[in-house]
Amino acid sequence: MAETTHLATQRREIGETPERSAEAIRQDIAAKRDSISETVDKLGERIQESLDWREYIGKYPLLTLGLAAGAGFIVAGLFKRQPTPRERIMDAVAEITEEFTDRIRDVAGDALPGKKAGPSQALKAALTAAITKAALDFGKRKASEMLAGNYRQPTAAFDASRRTPPNHFQ
Repeated sequence: MAETTHLATQRREIGETPERSAEAIRQDIAAKRDSISETVDKLGERIQESLDWREYIGKYPLLTLGLAAGAGFIVAGLFKRQPTPRERIMDAVAEITEEFTDRIRDVAGDALPGKKAGPSQALKAALTAAITKAALDFGKRKASEMLAGNYRQPTAAFDASRRTPPNHFQ
């Protein structure tokens, strides 16, 4: 009861009358509701304006282009394709071929283009080129056969039907 008396005293000091009509309370609630609704609507408009991506693109086109490119690189890095075993083998063959060609060029250094070449250098260059081409063709053919699954082991080492090794000295 003491609290109620204290509350009534505070209301008299503030200037409120302890007895308000129900209609006055309803009007006060309606006014505060309208004020809150307006504030929420204004806040929603401000948030929508600040998050409008079209406005940012208009103001900062280079920045947005850079951000889009960066995001593209990140996404592309996530879905990076791994090379197949066949591609890795072919890359290794290409690398070996380049190394072999470089070594042959080092050996046949006198026959390089741009230098005066006599008959002996021309012959040396032609032989080197022919040997290199033959070796590369052989390597490529064997690598392709192995990758295609057509590689066959040497035959006549063992006859499975007789279960005895072949006699080559007869």
